Amino acid sequence: MPLPVLQNNKIGPISQIKNVIAVAAGKGGVGKSTVAVNLALCLSELGYKVGLLDADLYGPSIRKMLPEVKLPVQQNERLEPALSFGIKVISMAFFRKEGQPAAVRAPIANKILTQFIRTVAWGELDYLIIDFPPGTGDIQLTLAQNAQITAAVMVTTPQEVALMDVRKAAALFQQVGVPIVGVIENMSWYAPGVQTVKTYPFGKGGGARFAEENGIPLLGEIPIDEAVSYRADRGFSIFVEEIAEQLPAAAAFRQATQNLLAALPKLSERPPSKKVEKMYLADPATCCIEWNNGRKHTLKFSQIQKYCPCAQCTEKTPSITNDVGVHKVESIGKYALHFDFTQGCSHGIYEFEMLYQLGEGKKE
Repeated sequence: MPLPVLQNNKIGPISQIKNVIAVAAGKGGVGKSTVAVNLALCLSELGYKVGLLDADLYGPSIRKMLPEVKLPVQQNERLEPALSFGIKVISMAFFRKEGQPAAVRAPIANKILTQFIRTVAWGELDYLIIDFPPGTGDIQLTLAQNAQITAAVMVTTPQEVALMDVRKAAALFQQVGVPIVGVIENMSWYAPGVQTVKTYPFGKGGGARFAEENGIPLLGEIPIDEAVSYRADRGFSIFVEEIAEQLPAAAAFRQATQNLLAALPKLSERPPSKKVEKMYLADPATCCIEWNNGRKHTLKFSQIQKYCPCAQCTEKTPSITNDVGVHKVESIGKYALHFDFTQGCSHGIYEFEMLYQLGEGKKE
């Protein structure tokens, strides 16, 4: 008997998008939104169909940098995104007055982001860029689990104090099974006026160190360029032909975009992480799990429940009976399952790696 768990669970319009790229930093102040906007502009310039989701509900800035030529429109149960420079855009900024604070608690913020993911009619896109909000909390986890992310691009500035938070954000993506495709170092260097000698006001080499630590490519080093902030504040692109040729930042963003496009196919060359391909019942108390490496495990639900990772069960041994079954099983992002057991605790989220070790007899 099959379990309703590993059908194609891409939700609605996300299924029409070839690549979903998270741009994240884990902190504010590193120019992450500016990087997201300019990656989107570069991809669009190359002829790709591009969308941009501004997921920072508390401080949305994308609308300022990408002023719309068409506002978002509600069409029945779907929301048509805004349009700017040929890029489809959605942001909380469209749904509140300018300057109005977003006094929204995390559960409501999660619902808003889930609606953005499920109800925006993106159509067919080659790339959807998600500008992640700062932090590594519940909102970021909701995005990582529900947006079917292809890969994450980490953004940092060179100094160690920025890298501290970027490492935390990277760990979040690794935990939920989202591969990190590379890192972009923003505000890398500065060469004022006609000078050719670079100075490094925020230090040097932080992005390269992070890339080496994680075995990922350094996609680009973006210089401090007054024209970037000047044009972003006014909603102008830095890639207007006669201007771009004079801007070091425009050349750096174009190179970073090319490096991103080259790095994405190489994700498939990395050793695959554990993934449940198929799951079905052997009997009401037993399931069979088929893995992406060809292995197959037969597990009692009582075995699984014994290792419930929720706080209550890790503090004391849970009461387990051999005839425990399940009402349903839900896929959590790309990294875990949730079991609704017929009895006992159903609060735990079971990571694929833990279930695999249990099936191999390596879980003590």
